[in-house]
Amino acid sequence: MQRFKELLAEYGKFAVVIHLILYACTFAIFFSIINLGMKDWVLEQAEVFLGSEYTAAGTFLLTLAMTKLTQPLRLMILIPLVPFLKQK
Repeated sequence: MQRFKELLAEYGKFAVVIHLILYACTFAIFFSIINLGMKDWVLEQAEVFLGSEYTAAGTFLLTLAMTKLTQPLRLMILIPLVPFLKQK
């Protein structure tokens, strides 16, 4: 998280925009997967990480939870991506 804060301090609005784009893409992908009939599979995966209280969750809440679970991966992508894109 410290590297993310440093990234924000150095690149400012550009880093925030890229972060929001990655977030929106992740959210849209999970929302599409859930709506395309794979909700049962996603619920099984979510139950392992989040507990059984999410088994009755709606699509939007489940999508938010799955998107939050991918935050470390998104940050690992974001940290090298922002300087690379800014360089272009």
